[in-house]
Amino acid sequence: MDIERQIDEFVLPGDTIALSSLPSPLDSSNAITLGPGLHYDKDTGAFTSHSCGHIREPSSLTYYVDGHRPSASTLSTDDLVLGIVVRRQIESLLVDIGYNELASLSLYDFEGSTKRTKPNVDRGDVIYGRLKIDGECQPQIVCVNEDGKADGMGVLHENGYLFDLPIDAANDLIEHDNLLKELGNEIPYEIAIGANGRVWIKATTTRTMIALRKIFLERAKNKMNINQLKALFTQSLVS
Repeated sequence: MDIERQIDEFVLPGDTIALSSLPSPLDSSNAITLGPGLHYDKDTGAFTSHSCGHIREPSSLTYYVDGHRPSASTLSTDDLVLGIVVRRQIESLLVDIGYNELASLSLYDFEGSTKRTKPNVDRGDVIYGRLKIDGECQPQIVCVNEDGKADGMGVLHENGYLFDLPIDAANDLIEHDNLLKELGNEIPYEIAIGANGRVWIKATTTRTMIALRKIFLERAKNKMNINQLKALFTQSLVS
């Protein structure tokens, strides 16, 4: 059963917000403003959160989620991004990509998806897909290339580990992957890096995934060379 959160309470993506006593944002006679982190579903009439943080009401009929969200102003069409599904609708998903609003992902934009064989995707799943932005329209995600193939995109394994990096550090990893190759020579792992600053990794043990995360965070903070980072990785595996 969904629990309604109140003003100033901490919320997670997908939580229902107790604003039901308010008039609908679709009623033009009322000036309700929903800021970052909040979404109004016109089909259900529910107010939901699509980010982590505290619900704030800075002025009458103005609401937003006060929490850390990585800057996504530099995202552009065709960027690969990592997102978290916050709601499944009849034929689409709403996905949190760290943007000012949720992205929409059609259930037909997965390889092999048809009306009879839609993918098994639900709230909390991690998505790796390509971003489509068209002016002020809601951002879209697709999980197939021009040939209709997944090409590495889609729902990522539930046992992976998702975390955030500064966007410039994530993009640097994408553009200069020598470190990724060197670490791959040390131990097998899978990785997906989003231009929105999110990184997903999967390895055989939790210790390995934590050690990998430590290396990427350390690389983002300090100008360590590859040999220093490899030595730190080895040390993290045994400490």
